[in-house]
Amino acid sequence: MNVVKNREDHIRLCALKVRYRQAWIRQASSCELAALLSDIEKLESAPPADAGNVTPPICVSHSQG
Repeated sequence: MNVVKNREDHIRLCALKVRYRQAWIRQASSCELAALLSDIEKLESAPPADAGNVTPPICVSHSQG
Protein backbone atom coordinates (compact mmCIF):
# COMPACT_ATOMS: atom_id res chain seq x y z
CA MET A 1 0.00 0.00 0.00
CA ASN A 2 2.83 2.43 0.77
CA VAL A 3 4.36 1.86 -2.64
CA VAL A 4 1.05 2.77 -4.26
CA LYS A 5 0.78 5.93 -2.12
CA ASN A 6 4.33 6.98 -3.01
CA ARG A 7 3.68 6.38 -6.70
CA GLU A 8 0.43 8.37 -6.59
CA ASP A 9 2.16 11.23 -4.77
CA HIS A 10 4.96 11.24 -7.33
CA ILE A 11 2.50 11.30 -10.23
CA ARG A 12 0.58 14.11 -8.54
CA LEU A 13 3.83 16.06 -8.04
CA CYS A 14 4.84 15.66 -11.69
CA ALA A 15 1.38 16.75 -12.84
CA LEU A 16 1.52 19.84 -10.62
CA LYS A 17 4.93 20.75 -12.04
CA VAL A 18 3.58 20.47 -15.58
CA ARG A 19 0.56 22.61 -14.67
CA TYR A 20 2.86 25.21 -13.08
CA ARG A 21 5.08 25.30 -16.18
CA GLN A 22 2.03 25.70 -18.45
CA ALA A 23 0.63 28.45 -16.22
CA TRP A 24 3.99 30.24 -16.30
CA ILE A 25 4.13 30.05 -20.11
CA ARG A 26 0.62 31.49 -20.50
CA GLN A 27 1.50 34.20 -17.98
CA ALA A 28 -1.09 33.23 -15.39
CA SER A 29 -1.84 35.46 -12.43
CA SER A 30 0.53 35.52 -9.51
CA CYS A 31 -2.23 34.08 -7.30
CA GLU A 32 -2.58 31.01 -9.52
CA LEU A 33 1.19 30.52 -9.71
CA ALA A 34 1.49 30.90 -5.93
CA ALA A 35 -1.26 28.34 -5.32
CA LEU A 36 0.37 25.80 -7.63
CA LEU A 37 3.78 26.42 -6.09
CA SER A 38 2.33 26.01 -2.60
CA ASP A 39 0.83 22.63 -3.57
CA ILE A 40 4.16 21.54 -5.07
CA GLU A 41 6.05 22.51 -1.93
CA LYS A 42 3.58 20.62 0.29
CA LEU A 43 4.08 17.42 -1.70
CA GLU A 44 7.86 17.83 -1.84
CA SER A 45 8.13 18.36 1.90
CA ALA A 46 5.78 15.53 2.88
CA PRO A 47 7.58 12.49 4.32
CA PRO A 48 7.38 9.39 2.14
CA ALA A 49 4.82 6.79 3.20
CA ASP A 50 7.41 4.03 3.57
CA ALA A 51 10.37 6.11 4.81
CA GLY A 52 12.66 5.53 1.86
CA ASN A 53 12.19 1.85 1.08
CA VAL A 54 11.47 2.70 -2.56
CA THR A 55 13.47 5.00 -4.79
CA PRO A 56 11.02 7.35 -6.51
CA PRO A 57 11.14 7.48 -10.30
CA ILE A 58 12.58 10.55 -11.97
CA CYS A 59 10.06 13.01 -13.34
CA VAL A 60 11.07 13.62 -16.94
CA SER A 61 10.06 16.93 -18.41
CA HIS A 62 10.10 17.67 -22.09
CA SER A 63 11.03 21.18 -23.14
CA GLN A 64 8.55 22.98 -25.28
CA GLY A 65 9.88 25.03 -28.08
